[in-house]
Amino acid sequence: MTRTIYRFVAHRIKRHPKSEATASARCLHGECDWEATPNVRVGKVDKQCMDHTGLKKDHTTFARRFEDVALVERVEGPS
Repeated sequence: MTRTIYRFVAHRIKRHPKSEATASARCLHGECDWEATPNVRVGKVDKQCMDHTGLKKDHTTFARRFEDVALVERVEGPS
């Protein structure tokens, strides 16, 4: 008979210390293929979306994305 032993190890996830979160957006109006230039400042991406709507008044809906690089670390605890 074979015994199996499970060992559970705690982990945590956080933003990699050498990375920054990036925001981006794209227009969802029909066949429009406009996309904002990705930026680490969300306000800059929002401004690009508002400028796009200013040029194309019916283009009012955008998909925004927020992306970063994550790091998973083992949480040290009692052995």
